[in-house]
Amino acid sequence: METDALIAEDILPLTEMDPFMHLLLPLLFLLAVRVDAKKAILFAPLAILPDFDALFGLHRALFHSFIPILVIPLAFVVYSKLRRPEWMFGSVIALFYLSSHVVLDLGGVAFFWPFVQEQFYFVPEVQFNLQGGVNFNISIDYGMKELEEMGTASFLSQEGAALLLLGVLVLAVFHKEALQGLRTSWAVFRDFLAGVFRRWPFK
Repeated sequence: METDALIAEDILPLTEMDPFMHLLLPLLFLLAVRVDAKKAILFAPLAILPDFDALFGLHRALFHSFIPILVIPLAFVVYSKLRRPEWMFGSVIALFYLSSHVVLDLGGVAFFWPFVQEQFYFVPEVQFNLQGGVNFNISIDYGMKELEEMGTASFLSQEGAALLLLGVLVLAVFHKEALQGLRTSWAVFRDFLAGVFRRWPFK
């Protein structure tokens, strides 16, 4: 029994996804479903915002709980619906980015913090082998574990580094398109700042 537990623990480690992957995966999803690329890129930094709770020694808790992930963004959605319809799209995109962070962190997240001082984890795994035909094995490990105080978060994992290298190679091949994309992103950000300062009440 102990051997089986050790094997299961080795097969289903509660790994941590790095901020680079948190940024890249939801952004690629939005681009794949043809959401406005300019707005998707503009709001993308929200995807890594929850990891700043590591600065307070409460990583996977303080900014990963339901209050900053769901309650506050949904309040903005409701406010946009009632008072500022032009904010609706941005509010929904912000909710998506923040929620995606917790979904990708389900290896262990204190979603109900500070009311529940434990981390919930949900780790599905699909294995297959070709011995004697095609065989699939689906296993799901879930439960609660003690909240670990963490003051640091790794920024780039091995998987993230591999994707980053792949991205650099793609940029090297498609450098003209990449430069055009950077110019477009900068133009969007510049226009956004200009709009903010035009509406600034204390100028």
